[in-house]
Amino acid sequence: MKKNIPYILAMILMIPFFVLSVLSMGSQGSGKEILNTNMSWTVVKEDGVIESREGMPVDVTIEEDGNYNLSFSWDVEEPGFFTGMTVKDAAGNTVYSTSAFQLQISNESIYLKKGNYTINTEFFATEDEFREFAGENNAFKSESALNDYISAIGFDTFNPDSEASFSFSVQLAKPYTSPAWVKVLTALTGLAIITLCIIILITSKSADATTSTPNTTTSTPDTINRGLDNIGLAYAIFSIVITCVQLLVSVGFGTLFPGFVQSNSVIFSLMLVMISVDMIGFPLIFGLTGKIPTRDIPKTKIGFFGFIPFIFMTFAILVPGMIVGTLVHTLMTIPFGGNGSNAVAELLVGSNPIPRIIVIGILAPIFEELIFRKLLIDRLSRYGSFIAIIVSGLFFGLFHGNFSQFFFATGIGILFAFLYSKTGKIHLTIILHMIVNMYTSVITTTAVQNLVKVNPNMDLSQEFLMAHPEALAAAGFLGLAYAGLGLFAFIGIICFIVFAAKKKFRLEKIEGEPTKAEALKALATSKYVWLFILSTIGLFVFSYLPVILGI
Repeated sequence: MKKNIPYILAMILMIPFFVLSVLSMGSQGSGKEILNTNMSWTVVKEDGVIESREGMPVDVTIEEDGNYNLSFSWDVEEPGFFTGMTVKDAAGNTVYSTSAFQLQISNESIYLKKGNYTINTEFFATEDEFREFAGENNAFKSESALNDYISAIGFDTFNPDSEASFSFSVQLAKPYTSPAWVKVLTALTGLAIITLCIIILITSKSADATTSTPNTTTSTPDTINRGLDNIGLAYAIFSIVITCVQLLVSVGFGTLFPGFVQSNSVIFSLMLVMISVDMIGFPLIFGLTGKIPTRDIPKTKIGFFGFIPFIFMTFAILVPGMIVGTLVHTLMTIPFGGNGSNAVAELLVGSNPIPRIIVIGILAPIFEELIFRKLLIDRLSRYGSFIAIIVSGLFFGLFHGNFSQFFFATGIGILFAFLYSKTGKIHLTIILHMIVNMYTSVITTTAVQNLVKVNPNMDLSQEFLMAHPEALAAAGFLGLAYAGLGLFAFIGIICFIVFAAKKKFRLEKIEGEPTKAEALKALATSKYVWLFILSTIGLFVFSYLPVILGI
């Protein structure tokens, strides 16, 4: 019983650790309300000139430096009034600006210093008015970017004379911020869990050494239960350390350099992945699994035409997995006031293509395949390919920590694990992983970015698209990207049917391999596998608890 005490304590501390992590990080949700106002008025345009723009500005006083949540929406009965909004300090300097047609809702996090601010709206009837607004507020990095944006708006299509009812609402709130003691307690709890896991690891190794000394004929049997325990413990430590690193780096940077994190949130998120998984996580799991016995997987050639079906089958899993994941994610957020948005997708759309390609398209496939295929399958396949493939896919899906990615990540993880178990060539799964990441994070994401750039109001009406060839081309490119996903998935389903009919999914049997039922029973009863599962459930808690609590 005594040897189980560290394990029990680690399990007990796990959920409080992730709850504390959520509280330590704060959120983009509700907090202390600073401003909440709603207004409406009539906007009149005569001879192409806005005659009425009353109702603003609104003054607000900020009592302390920090990040603030700005939520706003506006609505005009008829298109034709392009609207801008600004937040300016007492000296007249713009700290935030945006512009759009009929914007229904937007939530932004902005950094404000102590002082007085003015929130104002402006209407633009002509291209010149908007150019003046953009120049005053430094809204564009270059003249060419401004010209492209104006072309996408299409001021030439505006009605010369019109009148419309305009409504506007704006809320400003200071988001929840945890006290220092919560952050300290979070860090101490995380370090305590890591320490307990290390104690478990050392105790386990000591027990192995004791039972296999030269003075005794007994030794620890190499059973599937023992193998799963070793893997589960190693990956649990790996998962917890990565979470602690991300938490500590996020809290540290957010406290020391709030302006940097706020203005470079996408780059910071990608950097966080590189630091925690690639630079710290991979060397850690490599060391933790280094002394676990391995099995050399026989190398088998499948050729170019043997590899191609796996590309299509990957998309056959990806597309329905994304649909199911989006549905579950929406059901988990909408009832609690969330908008169902996908944080990962928003991160990709808001990112620069070069760091996105490097981190998501290249580094992630290499390190994730080494971690969840090479290191894991080499050490579990001695108990049979079946259990190695199942654990590889399950661990890979759980490690993503959100329902948006869990289903397709688990599915393609199983397929990649089967390919590696069949060929013994990890570079094949790395290539597959790069293909799917490049398609989703480069092709489709770039298509969305291009459409937003040339069609900021996402006007997909035939009249607008025909009048703006660049918007039509961008919409067509995005349509082709999604059509490609559907076509590849359809071909992949056919490949699955053919593979199943020809029994190509049969797994190699090894001597003494447990049955599938025995393997699944061992998986379900491994306490250290459950330690890993609980650590990844914490990642789901980290993703959804802020929405549920409304913080």
